[in-house]
Amino acid sequence: MSLLPSLVGWQWAALAAVPIGIVLLYFLKLRRPSVTVPSTYLWSKTIEDLHVNSLLQRLRRSLLLFLQLLAVALAALALLRPGIRDEASVTGRKIFLLDASASMSTTDVTPDANRFERARRQIGEAIDGMRAGESAMLISFSDRADVLQSFTEDRRRLREALAGAKVSSRPTSILEALRAAEGLANPNRTSQVGDVNDVQVAEALPADLIIHSDGGFPAAQDFDLGNLKPTYVQVGGDRAENLAILAFSVDRNPEQPGQVQAFATVANLGASVAEATATLSLDGDFVDAERVSLQPGEETGVTFLLEVAQAASLRLALDVTDDLSIDDIAFAGIASPRLVDVLVVTPGNPPLDLALTTGPAAELCQVETVSPDYLKSDAFRARAEAGGMGGVDWMIFDRCAPEAMPRCNTFFIGSLPPQAWSRGEPTDRVLLVDIDRGQPIMRYLELYSLLIAEGRPLQPPPGAVDLMVAEGGPILSLAARDGYQDLVLGFEIISTDAEGQDSFNTDWHVQRSWPVFILNLLRHLAGAAEGASLASHRPGETVAVRIENPGQAVQVRLPDGQRSTSVVSSTGTAIHAQTDQLGIYEVLDEADRPIERFTVNLFDRRESEVAAVPSVSLGYESVDAVAASLPRRREFWRWLLLCVLGVMTLEWIVYAKRLG
Repeated sequence: MSLLPSLVGWQWAALAAVPIGIVLLYFLKLRRPSVTVPSTYLWSKTIEDLHVNSLLQRLRRSLLLFLQLLAVALAALALLRPGIRDEASVTGRKIFLLDASASMSTTDVTPDANRFERARRQIGEAIDGMRAGESAMLISFSDRADVLQSFTEDRRRLREALAGAKVSSRPTSILEALRAAEGLANPNRTSQVGDVNDVQVAEALPADLIIHSDGGFPAAQDFDLGNLKPTYVQVGGDRAENLAILAFSVDRNPEQPGQVQAFATVANLGASVAEATATLSLDGDFVDAERVSLQPGEETGVTFLLEVAQAASLRLALDVTDDLSIDDIAFAGIASPRLVDVLVVTPGNPPLDLALTTGPAAELCQVETVSPDYLKSDAFRARAEAGGMGGVDWMIFDRCAPEAMPRCNTFFIGSLPPQAWSRGEPTDRVLLVDIDRGQPIMRYLELYSLLIAEGRPLQPPPGAVDLMVAEGGPILSLAARDGYQDLVLGFEIISTDAEGQDSFNTDWHVQRSWPVFILNLLRHLAGAAEGASLASHRPGETVAVRIENPGQAVQVRLPDGQRSTSVVSSTGTAIHAQTDQLGIYEVLDEADRPIERFTVNLFDRRESEVAAVPSVSLGYESVDAVAASLPRRREFWRWLLLCVLGVMTLEWIVYAKRLG
């Protein structure tokens, strides 16, 4: 048992004076008026009262006096806040890490509360149980860390910070939170705000690192805990039921632009068989539904066919009651088909011209063909500087290259960009050994029978993706450049000999994969696919939206109807960072008309695998989960106050009976 408040001298004196005053009241000598009476026989009781009020008379036993003194004693004891502490902190400094990621919305704890609320309640109890002289700090984390309260002994400030914490729909990463805890634990400074001291030490001291989480985060590699003593408090059970949508997208039929296919991937990440109905809505109206039944760990694809010619919004929902609801809904958007502007710089390439003018390609693009001499003109330099804002969405350089890269996506055929790229020596009879079919621009292509007379292996910049690899090295690579993408083909379609005669360097142009390849490039590199499907982003991800009018302010309408303002930079990009809500976002112009849209979906298998893990990896050690019985203090003063009320009630009853 401990008495938390330490009273000063005058407070002890005031407290001790209360029972003394009560006793003195029983010694008061009352001033009574003199009255002449014929006899004192009837006034014997009054004479007895005169004896009681005499200071020379011994204090008589009184039940009222006993009850009054007992009430005062119990009240004084309650003011001292007696209690029992289960366990004391060894270091005297606590760092609470509160997991606020999407998986903490799981409701396997109780039907009316999720894991986040339970973790917050546990931390609140630990704060209430802090002893005098102990300090604590509070950090909330998802894919990034948020220091809610630095080190302080003020429990009120800790409670207020804890009350302001909110669960998010973001993925989980604990590494940034660990670094914040390590850095703020020893900031080499002290501060005081009013009457409250923030306890911040000037030298390295140990601290208790208490993590309230379900453990659904990647291992924190290459992190040294140092003086941090970790404790992992597992929130949630190790068995959960969850059916999740892991992917949802739409795509137009290249042969029938009015026909749209919607694809979804549904997975059973629970421990038992799950069934649900996947319901598709178009602009809020029911369109179609499909029944799915999955074994534990199984996933399946769901496909819907739609006839949509204009822009529309799609919503896919699983009719199921499971432990995590935010991954039961997914969003996708369909935009009106639009033509992309393509600039082709070539000395002459009939196969390329033919592929760009086929029926499906002509519905996606407008093509302008110029000779390599155009690269030296001021008109080209102006268009290259303006990029997409100058009316060119995609540039193709066939056997030529500009002096500086344009501000748009590019495709180089038999030539190299002016920076960061190089290539090896020419090789005869190029044989393909690998094709990356996971990239959208390589879909539906059969290329292993391709004949290539001569090619040169590429040496792309770091981070590039090799889409086609020959015996000598990469022959088709894709690299990112300041927000744009450059695709380079290491062989020519048409070659020119020393006499100026053209000849075919490959038979690709006569194969069925050639027009399909160009169509893929139009859709995924030129941007024509943006006319079919809206881009999907993860919660919390910063989204860059290209706007044609630099310097103007645009508003972004969030899924809940609220709005935020973004300013378009000189490069024609508006940055939007408020993407915590799941749904469809609309970028509005000054006339309040949508000019761009994008979606935000969870689509995170790790967050949807909601079964809590029994141990986590922090730095170079594994920390096993412990029960939520954190050190706390059991208070008794509330019960003492109830006893005071009972004693005072009894004293009033005794006094009322005597008066009666």
